[in-house]
Amino acid sequence: MTAIDVIFIVLGLTLVTALLAPRLPIPAPVVFAAVGIGIGAGMAWHLVPALPVIHMPPDLVLFVFLPPLLTTAAYALPLQAFRRNLLPIGLLAIGLVLATAGIAAVIGHAFAGLGWAAAFVLGAILAPPDPVAATAVAGKTGLSHRLVVILEGEGLVNDAVAIVAYGIALTALTTGQFDATDALLAVVREAPIGVAVGLVAGWVAGQLRRHVGNVPLEIGISLVTPYLAYHFAERLGGSAVLAVVALGLMLRSSAVRVSSPVARLASRTVWSFLRFGSTALVFLLLGLLIGQIAVDLPDWEVLRAGAILSAGIIGVRMVWMLVVPRLVALLGASSPTPSLGEQVVIGWAGMRGVVSLALALALPLSLGGDGHVRQTIIFLTLIAIVVTLLVQGATLLPLVKVLKVGNPEREGREERAARLRARRAGMAAAKAAGAPVFAVSSGGDDLVARLESGRIGIARPGALGGNGEHRSTLLRALAAQRNVVDELRDAGRMSGALAERLDTELDLDAMNATGEGARLTDGGKA
Repeated sequence: MTAIDVIFIVLGLTLVTALLAPRLPIPAPVVFAAVGIGIGAGMAWHLVPALPVIHMPPDLVLFVFLPPLLTTAAYALPLQAFRRNLLPIGLLAIGLVLATAGIAAVIGHAFAGLGWAAAFVLGAILAPPDPVAATAVAGKTGLSHRLVVILEGEGLVNDAVAIVAYGIALTALTTGQFDATDALLAVVREAPIGVAVGLVAGWVAGQLRRHVGNVPLEIGISLVTPYLAYHFAERLGGSAVLAVVALGLMLRSSAVRVSSPVARLASRTVWSFLRFGSTALVFLLLGLLIGQIAVDLPDWEVLRAGAILSAGIIGVRMVWMLVVPRLVALLGASSPTPSLGEQVVIGWAGMRGVVSLALALALPLSLGGDGHVRQTIIFLTLIAIVVTLLVQGATLLPLVKVLKVGNPEREGREERAARLRARRAGMAAAKAAGAPVFAVSSGGDDLVARLESGRIGIARPGALGGNGEHRSTLLRALAAQRNVVDELRDAGRMSGALAERLDTELDLDAMNATGEGARLTDGGKA
């Protein structure tokens, strides 16, 4: 059996699992990982000798999957709400990551027999919760938008902190030397370089897309840019993660200015598929890799250390969430303190995943002389990933229901309120532009009547329409409605999924009004 055959088998498993996942009350990444672990450990890959072992270079895993996943997550992040919650996000993404690394290092040294340098490498590997799993789970919990923003913001930043700590600890382990000055300079250098690369890449991509006038080429630019930002940030000694996050935030802020409605619609479809496909593939491959490695079970001492380590990283997050917000409140911070139930849910959402496994597999083969240290770290990482991803991931949604901290009806109310507010804004913009006003019941097909009745814009679900009549006025009305959507999303008062749906309706009407539909059938030419 060839490698091509294995690729088709993996893609087939991904498709079957994708059909199964929506029917289960479990976040999709957990389902994909569970299927991969089951097949990799006890089924096909060890019952069918003809199947070759799957090898995924760790650097390739991060480079292939992180840029699109981080870009889409950053693109959907409400910027104002992110800034407003910088303190709790920073406490989780920086403070908790370092605290977790320290606790994991102590446990690895005390129970797994690792030296202190190797133990801190282990701590850095397990410090960051998985950003992809956190984003996927946060969207299904019904938590308040503020808590979802905190979870998603933490997931976007914590990898950068952990990867810097990992590099410092690995250098100390391989060279036997640790220079605090060099470590501090690395931290100070990588963040601004990464952000600068992301901003420059976003500006260049925006300028190119503004003057291209070709839909397929615009989409190609949007797909290539995150990979370029990631690569150049690494080459320049910056944080590749922060480069992609900065790029995603900048792309969202400039999307309306640099792209036409038809390009935004096409790009949104392509990126939705890429986000879903990347999430599915990366967690299925994660499960397969874990399953294959886990067949060679380690000795009892490593299993015991892994169980203690898993409990330790879960416990430190729970304690952090229950104690630190109260300490912040005592210090007079203006950030509101989550309820007890919300703190428990955020604490339970710290699943490990793709980044931790990739960092563990990236360790030098000769680590520890005979590779024993490397193998121990990998097994401990696998145990922690399985426990946190499968146990916490599978029980998070039931926990939300038991603690009654989620509100599944919130999005429906927010959608009705957003549509009403957008309808009023569109009508006001049309009237200010001098559009004629007739009663809807009079049968007049004027612009304001169509806006008011919901036949144009996002006044009510499924409202599509528009023609060349009053084109400039119609575009002003649609722009006013889009401003409402952007304001609500950036303020953290609307979910990213709802905002994307409303943006799609607006782009469809704008496309109809400008006659751009033909661009989808003529090769994307203007």
